[in-house]
This record gives sequence, structure tokens and C-alpha cells, in this order.
Amino acid sequence: MMTLFWSMMAVLIVLTLVFIWWPWLRKADPQQQLSAVDRNQLNIEIFKQRLTELEKELAQGNLDQTAFDELKLELEQNLLQEVDEPEAQQQSAAASRGPIWLPVGLSVLVPVLSIVMYLKWGASDKLAIPAAPVVQQGEEQQGHDPQSLEEQVEMLRERMQASPDNPEGWFILARTYMTLENYKEAAWAYGRLTDLIGEQAEILSQQAQALYFVNDHRVTDEVQQLLDKALELNPEDPGALGLQGIAAYTQGDFIAAIEYWTQLIETDPESPSRNGVVDMIEQAKANLAQQGVVYEPKIPAAPSAAPSETDPAMAALIPVRVELAPELANGLAADTTVFVFAQPVDGPKMPLAAARLKLSDLPAELILDDSMAMTPMAKLSAHQQVQLRASVSRSGDVNLQPGDLRGQVTPVAVSGHQQPVTVLIDQVVQ
Repeated sequence: MMTLFWSMMAVLIVLTLVFIWWPWLRKADPQQQLSAVDRNQLNIEIFKQRLTELEKELAQGNLDQTAFDELKLELEQNLLQEVDEPEAQQQSAAASRGPIWLPVGLSVLVPVLSIVMYLKWGASDKLAIPAAPVVQQGEEQQGHDPQSLEEQVEMLRERMQASPDNPEGWFILARTYMTLENYKEAAWAYGRLTDLIGEQAEILSQQAQALYFVNDHRVTDEVQQLLDKALELNPEDPGALGLQGIAAYTQGDFIAAIEYWTQLIETDPESPSRNGVVDMIEQAKANLAQQGVVYEPKIPAAPSAAPSETDPAMAALIPVRVELAPELANGLAADTTVFVFAQPVDGPKMPLAAARLKLSDLPAELILDDSMAMTPMAKLSAHQQVQLRASVSRSGDVNLQPGDLRGQVTPVAVSGHQQPVTVLIDQVVQ
């Protein structure tokens, strides 16, 4: 890295010297002097030609001697005016170039000053220090190469094993493994989360999905047990309904698949995957038709109008104002990460809505709603009250470390707010 930097700096210095010397060298171009000499020779030839013509006119009697002498004198004066002496040309060129000490002095001064000023005010110490990798969420993960992201995930895994009592961390780790298609590790992380918070339908169904992919898209006994338990806890769990429908379809039970998938789109008619589910239902119906069976499930129409104000998803929104206690702001960089979470008051502290800010954004106002849910199975609209938590993470990780900052407000209703709920970050993590 350092070698590349100094090589680039040397190239820039050379380019600067070219700009310094070019005007001086261009003015001293011998081609220009040569062209001046050629011009003088041409003027002399023109003078001789004109003089020969005058002598012919005199010999033919067209000019008298007095007129001839006057015209010859005029030609000689014009020649003297148009022909420069070579020495005078050289002196003129040298004067136009200016003193040579000027480009010589700049040639020495520019590189010396560049190096001195960079060493004094530059950031050469940062060139050889790689930035510490940090696991990040959302759009900031885009553009990371897979190797770098995997290294960051491994660091998060090590932190979680060192501090396992953090459900949000296990959930993020599991979801990241799913994104990386590392389904075996995702299933393991979901299992650790279940050990920590107890059996939750949305977690069991996602663990079942991970194991389904691990087993080459087969519904094993373990996967089926997880699905059965998830549907027992929540008969409308979207993940369990979708995968249970796939399991029935692969087993040739097309009627059961249709029923599961129909229930899925009835439960969440605005789901972005709705059209895909409808297509699978139609395919299952086509398979039944080939068997001579006609089955016409009622598929709910997609909503054509905006939801009413009584819709829980519309009513569930919390205006939040996040502030940092002034006495805790010292020593924090402007780009330090700030997390804002809404979590259930009781039971597992799975984030229902989450936002990521920077310290420079504070004080900040935002609205938490179902569009900010980390998973479709855990939303604000499914709760009456939540707790709001904001934290300042020096490392950028959701797992807070000693010295990080946090603040919390609980309980908070998920609807009916006329003014933002203020969350003051005023505690230091010990």
C-alpha cells in the first residue's frame, strides 16, 4: 500500500515539473529560431527579385535614373526593417524565456514542500492500518465481498459465544447465515435463540426452513416436528404455512397444499409473495385436474383500496425522538452507530421494528411501524405495548460492550400518539 502511494506521488511530482519547465523550454525552441532565419532569407530573395525588375525597367527606358534610385533606396530600407540579426533574435528569445533560476528553483521547492507538508498534515499513518471489520445491517452490507462479510459474521459468532445472553444478536446472526445460504449454521443459531427465549412460532418455522434447505429440500422428521410445533403455537404463522404447503405438495397431497397456501394469503393478503403463492395454488389445481379432481378454493382478492384506519397495521406506529445526554457526548465520533429498537414488553425481546442512525443525526425524530420489522412474523401491529430502546455502539455491533451507551422507555402504546415519545440515551453500559 505504501509503495503504491509513494509511486503515485512521484508521478504527480514529475507531471508538476513538466508544467513548470514546458513554457521555458517551448520559448527556447530552436525550431523557432530556425524559422526566423528562414524568414530573413525569404525577405532577401524578394529584395533581389524586385531589384532585378527595377533594373530591367531602367534598361528599357521605363524609369529614369532618379526614379530608379528612389525606388532602390525604398527597397533597401524595407529590407533593413524586416530582417533581424540572429544575435538580436537570440537575445530576444532569452529575454522572453526569463531567468533559468526560476524553473530550477521551483523544481527543487515543489517536491520538497509536498513531502514536508504531507508528513506534517497528511494521514500516512493510516495507509498501513486496515480498518477493523464490523458486521453491519441493511444497505450497508451491499457491496461487501463475500469473504469480508464471512469474516465479519465469524467475529459476530465469536462475540455471541462469549456473551450468549443476547437474543437480538442470535437473531441477526441466524438471518445473516440465511442470507449467505449457510443454512446449517443458520439452523444452529435459531436453535441457540430458542434455547434462550423459549419456543416461538416464528423462530421455529425459520429453523425448519433452514433445515429444509440443509436436507436438499426434503421435509425430514425434524423439520416436520418444528412445523407442527410452530403451527400449534400460532396457526397463522406465515413461514410454517408456506413450508407446510410445500411439504404437502412434494408428497402429492395437492389438496392439503392448496389449503395451507390459501390460509397463508388469507392471513397476509398484502404479502409481496402473494402472487407467487397464488401461482403455486394454480399449479396444484392443475395437478389435481390431471387426476380428474376439481378443487376450487376461494382465493382472496388483492386489496384494491388503502387499508382503513381501523387496520391494526395502519394504527401501529410510534413517533420517536432520540436524544443523547450532553454529558455523554464527549469523545464520540460523529459517525458512531446508533440503534433504535421496539421490543415486546414481556417475553422474548425480539425486535419488532428497528432503525439505524449515526450520532451526528441526534437529536433525531423517526416513526417506527410495521415496514421496519426485521421479520414478517414479528411486527408492532401484533402487540398492544412495547418497550423502546436506543443505544450508541462504538463498534457498530448490536451487541453492546462496556462503555457503550443506552436508554429505554417502557411501556409504550403502539398507537394513538399525538407527540413523539422521547428516548434519552443517558446510561453507560458496565
